Parts: sequence; structure tokens; C-alpha cells
Amino acid sequence: MALPWTGTVLVVLWVCGVGYSWLSCGLIGDGSYYLFDAVTVGPYKDVDHERAVPNLLAQLPLAAALAAGVTDLHWLARLQSLGWFALPAVLYSCAVLRTRQDPLQQACVVIAIAIVFMTSSFLIVAEHVTAYAIAMMAAAWLATARRLHAGDGVVLLVLAALSTRSHEVFAYLGPLLAAMTVWTVRRTPILPSLALATYLAAAALFVVSAALAWHAIATFEDKAYFASASSEARDFWKNPAFDLTSVAALVIAGFVLVRPADLRTARPWILVAPALLALVLLPLLVLTRGYFGPPFAYSQNIARFAAGLVLVAIILFMWAHPKLPAPRRLLSFAGLLFLATLPWNATLAVLFASYLDEVKAAISNRPGVIAYEDTQLPIKPWLLQGEAWSLPITSAILRKSAADGVIAPPRGYAGFLPYAAPDLPNLGRFQWRE
Repeated sequence: MALPWTGTVLVVLWVCGVGYSWLSCGLIGDGSYYLFDAVTVGPYKDVDHERAVPNLLAQLPLAAALAAGVTDLHWLARLQSLGWFALPAVLYSCAVLRTRQDPLQQACVVIAIAIVFMTSSFLIVAEHVTAYAIAMMAAAWLATARRLHAGDGVVLLVLAALSTRSHEVFAYLGPLLAAMTVWTVRRTPILPSLALATYLAAAALFVVSAALAWHAIATFEDKAYFASASSEARDFWKNPAFDLTSVAALVIAGFVLVRPADLRTARPWILVAPALLALVLLPLLVLTRGYFGPPFAYSQNIARFAAGLVLVAIILFMWAHPKLPAPRRLLSFAGLLFLATLPWNATLAVLFASYLDEVKAAISNRPGVIAYEDTQLPIKPWLLQGEAWSLPITSAILRKSAADGVIAPPRGYAGFLPYAAPDLPNLGRFQWRE
């Protein structure tokens, strides 16, 4: 029988995905650039990239729609958003289902979804999101293996193959999963030959993924960008949702490691309640102009590397599989932690949808290039969930007719700009339709 939180987590996770996709939230960050290139150049331009797996699989719904002749950019934006969200969501869902008979392991999976996915994945067009999901599904498969099955070995082999072209975080996740795979083989008394071969092949591919990740790091061309992105790991505390979920998990982890018997009492749950309450109340940040001020969505970006360290800790805990006196209480905590992240993610979705509406209002019936300073965007920073470099592309995607214009970056902007506003390629038959 499945555990009581299994259905709740899966339903809520996919409701979030459908809502996220319906609002076209996948246009945030690199999303508008990917969609713009898909309709002007074609999808799959990065299939030879070291992160080819997420780029290839996430664009399947978009590529299918383009092949079917869909020209409505609104629907294409929804399908692109769904593709990027669905890819990690499918992997996490499989991990939840795999652990449905083990409250301790399922608690670990749900905590990983809450901390790693829900707090660092609003900018969904990012390959690390899929990489973490691959690692969590593999860990769930290994932690719940009681004997070697060829079917399980094939699943691990597929996950290991996907990991070879996903993200540089497999520089450390690859060896961890390889070691976990070999340990699973060594502790199993009966070793069917086919199952043994698939497990060992998976372990070898996890090692290959680590080697490829280290090679990608060593040969990364833009050293300044890499250093800047890596330094964000030290600033993870600027992401309030990540901080609160991590603090809540650390409190419970402390009891698990030091005083596990207390999990049967009310003490640990009372101590963790303020962090859960603060998570629920995070949307109140939009009323402030303090340190955690706008643009709110981009605070998720600075937790993307720190989230990997959290995932490692969770996988190690799953591997150890300690005996706890109240595993179902731990699972209930995990479920509540996951639910507590929803108000903030809903707030980000509403803010980004409002930002798109503001851009559409700014370009409506104003042909040509529109100065950023001549729009209402500068005086509405709480809506500013886009980046200067993507503003021309985003506004071009949102055009409903030739009478609409495109917005130039702010005056003095000298950063990355794939297309200057006057030089944007014509989108031809593609238009945004409400």
C-alpha cells in the first residue's frame, strides 16, 4: 500500500507544473531566448553541447508543436514551459513512487523536492534542475533495492547515460552514485548475471559522467562567467525560501543524528514550526524593499550550486538508511515542508505573469524600438522579473501584430545582448495570441 503522502505530493507537484506552464513562466531568464531561437533557427541547436540531455528532452513538446505547424507563440511558450518543468518533475515523481513503501526514503525524496527543486527552479530553463532530479531518482532506486533486478539495472543504466550529458554537478554526484551502485551490488548475496552487468555498466557511466563534467569545467571558455556563477554558491543565504527550508531540515536532522528518540515527542516539531510558518508568509516580502527585495525570482539563481550540497547530504542519509523510531512523522514533516514552499512559488508566478502583462501593455500599438525609460517598467521594480539582455527578445515574442514594438535595454546597458533591438530577426508567421 502506498504511503498517505504519495498522492498528495504528486498531485500538488503536477498542479504547480500545469499552472507554471499555463502562465508561460518558462519565458523567464533564458526561456525567451530558447523560444526565440526555436522559431527563428529551430530547436535542438545545442544537441552537441555538454548539457545536451536536458536541452534535447525538455524541448520535445515545443519541437512537436512546431512540427505540427503551431504558430501561436502563447501556446508555444506554454509548451516550452511544460517541457522544462515536466522533465525533472517526471524524474522526481518516479522517485516518490519508488519509495512509496518506505516512509524514511520517501521523506528524503520529498525533502529534496522541497529544498532542491521548489526553491531553486523557478528559472526552469537551467540544466542543473534536471541533473539534480536524475541524481535523486537514481538514489531512490538504489536505496530501495533489496536484491538485484535486471529491470532496475536498466533504469539505472538509462539514468547514468542521461547523466553523462547533463551538468557539471555530476563532477561530484557521479562518483557518489557510482559508489552507491557498487555498494548495492556488493551487499546483495544473489547476483543474477544480467542484473549484475547492468548495475556495473551504470556505475561505469556514472564515473564517465564525472570525467566529462570535470572536462567541461576545465575547458569552459568564459572563465569570468564561470567564476561569477560559482561564487553564487557562497551567497545562497540571499534566497529566503532555500534558507528556511534548509534550516527546518537541519533542525530535524539534528534530532535524527543526536536524539532520534525525541522524534516521538512534540519538541522537534514545535522547534521547526516557526520556519514553516515563515515559509508560508514569505509572500509578504513583496511589501518590503529590504535585502530580500526585487527582482525576487532571481534570488533562486544563487542557490543552484548550494542546492547540490544539500542533495549530497540527502543521498548520503538515504544510503545510510538509519533506523528511526518515527519515520512516518518524518514523512509528514517532509510533506508539510513541501507544501510550505507553495505560497512563495505562487507569488513568483503571479509576479512574472504581471511582468509579461506590463511588457505587452508597453509595446501595444507602439511600432519600432521603444526606450525602456519610456515604459512603466522602471517604476514597478516588484514586477521586474526579467533581465535587461532578454527584454528585446521577450517583447518581440509578446507582439500581437506588426503595430507592436520591441523594448530596448536600459540606457547604458553594456552587458550580454544576443540581439540588439533594431536587429531582431523577423518572426514571420509567429505571433502571440491571447
